[in-house]
Amino acid sequence: MSTEPCFTEEIDNVIIDCMVNQGYETLYPNNYFVEIEKVIPEYKAKRIRQRWIDKLKPGLNHDPLNKEEKEFVVQWIKKNLGPNDSFKWKDLISDMEEEFHTLRPDNIPKNYWYALKRNLLSKITHNEELTPLQILSLLSPNPQLTELTG
Repeated sequence: MSTEPCFTEEIDNVIIDCMVNQGYETLYPNNYFVEIEKVIPEYKAKRIRQRWIDKLKPGLNHDPLNKEEKEFVVQWIKKNLGPNDSFKWKDLISDMEEEFHTLRPDNIPKNYWYALKRNLLSKITHNEELTPLQILSLLSPNPQLTELTG
C-alpha cells in the first residue's frame, strides 16, 4: 500500500492555478478534481478536493466561530438531524455561508460540534453546571445523551 506525499506550496499552487486561473470548475463541471489529478497524478482527486475545500479555496474564513455562528450550528443541527443523528455537513456549511456571508472550511463547525458534545458529556457525568448553549445541544435526539440525562 503506497501513501500519497504531503502537499507542498508548489502543489498547492498547481491546484490554485487549475481552479482559479484555468477555470477547471467551468471547463470540467462534472468532476474537476479528477481532471486536476491528471495534472498531479501522485495525489488522488478526493485529497485534492479536501485540500481545496479546507485550505486553498479563495475567501475561506479560518477564524474561530463567533457566538452567533456557534448558536447557528447547534440550532441548525437540531433542526436538520435525520435518522441515526445524521445530517450533511456540506448543507450546514452552505447555510452558514448564506446566513453569515462568510465561507467556512468544513472542519471548523465539525470540530466545534464534536468538542461541544464531548464537553457536554463530560459535564453531565461530573454534575457540573451547563451553559445555555450546552443545554440547547441536549435537545439533540442523541441516544447517548438521552441515557445520560434520563
